[in-house]
Amino acid sequence: MDLLNFDIIQTIYDELKEEQARRRSLLQEKQRQIQDIDTEKNNTERKQLLAECDDLERQISAHEKRVEQLGKFLSESFMLHVKQFSILDAQEKERQRIARDLHDTSLQNLTYLVHKVELGSLYIDEDPVKAKLELATVGKGIRQVIEEIRNTIFDLRPMSVDDLGLKETIDKLLAVLNQDKQFYIKTDIDAIIDMSSDPSAQLMYMSIYRIIQECVQNAIKHSDGKEIFVQLKDCGNCYRIVVRDDGRGFDVDAAMKKERHFGLSVIKERVMFLEGKMDIDVSNGTSVEIEIPKVKNGKRK
Repeated sequence: MDLLNFDIIQTIYDELKEEQARRRSLLQEKQRQIQDIDTEKNNTERKQLLAECDDLERQISAHEKRVEQLGKFLSESFMLHVKQFSILDAQEKERQRIARDLHDTSLQNLTYLVHKVELGSLYIDEDPVKAKLELATVGKGIRQVIEEIRNTIFDLRPMSVDDLGLKETIDKLLAVLNQDKQFYIKTDIDAIIDMSSDPSAQLMYMSIYRIIQECVQNAIKHSDGKEIFVQLKDCGNCYRIVVRDDGRGFDVDAAMKKERHFGLSVIKERVMFLEGKMDIDVSNGTSVEIEIPKVKNGKRK
């Protein structure tokens, strides 16, 4: 449903609500009139008012269900628009992040290597040994750029999610994020290998992967701690995610307003899109606990 049709239906809904309010007000007025009538002197008028009240009550009852159904439809449509906006916003932020990463790493490294190649070409006749050293540096740099681009491609769509399941893919992710071994990362991840072909379920699995990725990256960048605990449990009708660190914690409200913590807002948007619940505790380090309802045939369990 496009925004124009949404606005038209919203206008109709508002008009129906106003009409229902007018009918109820009129009904109350007639009921007051009935109470004030002297039954012996104005019995005919009283019967007429009772008939009018009965008719108004039938109208209100008949339209109440329609108003309720239309309100539910608008609520669901609004949530759909919110979800669609969240997806577009997350995609745009992801593009910005990828562009920034490519500019800050691969592009700068390639520019540096071009200068090295030019320098090596100057040495090739005068000092072949120096030229070979420069070319060796170029070769090492190119391999590094290839690895950076490979990681970027993996980050766009980790193929092992489809091939191996979430546990192995998350384990690989944590190894990459903690490759300098600055943190001791403990995990408790259930083996979820029955990756459904349902597109909604696939989106849920990828979103769980992204949520854990964002949480761990935030802990590594901002916690100033030494340990991170990552948990993913299959709880029957939902998946439970816990990412906890022993760092300094932070002011959640203030962090949500800061650009450097935009990852936190991305996590909240993903959880909202999946109709999940999120709780953040910063009393002792930072603990993020999330519950995501399972999807089957495009519907939440």
